[in-house]
Amino acid sequence: MSSFARGRRHVPAAILIDMLLLDDNDELPSLPENAEATLAAQLGAEGLHAIDEALSQHARRGWLKVACVVVDALKAGGFPISDDAYIALHVRRLITLVHSGVLEAQGNPRRPRRSEVRLRP
Repeated sequence: MSSFARGRRHVPAAILIDMLLLDDNDELPSLPENAEATLAAQLGAEGLHAIDEALSQHARRGWLKVACVVVDALKAGGFPISDDAYIALHVRRLITLVHSGVLEAQGNPRRPRRSEVRLRP
């Protein structure tokens, strides 16, 4: 069971998009878990830059839910939308874009269903 889905019943992955993107109360851990850190290392700087580009391209000038931007970027990059590590990495990269000033956030982006982002005006 993923750390994002504590307390839920087992649901087949084919039916479930990660709870981080579905559960209003779920929150990205403040530090990356092993699977996410390993994935980031495997992708390297070029792969992380590609994720940043996809996230930026799927953000708009108007506010969009973080979860929507993440799912669109995952799909555009050909990444699995039901893999915790890919989802967590995309949310964490989006937060990096907020901190670097590329995106503007409303709410806590570690809670993708309860926060929104947009391109800086």
